[in-house]
Amino acid sequence: MKEQESKAKKIINDISNKIDELLEQSDISKDDVKKEINIRIEELKRSRDQVNEEFKKIREDNKESIEKAEKLVKNTAKEVKSVIKDLWGKITDDQSNEEKSKK
Repeated sequence: MKEQESKAKKIINDISNKIDELLEQSDISKDDVKKEINIRIEELKRSRDQVNEEFKKIREDNKESIEKAEKLVKNTAKEVKSVIKDLWGKITDDQSNEEKSKK
């Protein structure tokens, strides 16, 4: 899902960049070409808006799954943190015991 979201955002950004480029070109074009560019820009904007709407629907339709995945990631991160903390404690205890036994 995250990968699809990244791809969709990239496509939307690319479309937005193309719109900006067309707007810049539109300022220096002849009137008839300028009208055509403006028509294409409006088409691109509509396409971009449709992609955004579809993306919102997908996110809303999968809200429960996304929330479950987020909770799973958070719980897993807590577990990893706990394991690392325990291991670190054992390592430092072992080091302290070794230093004591050397003395």
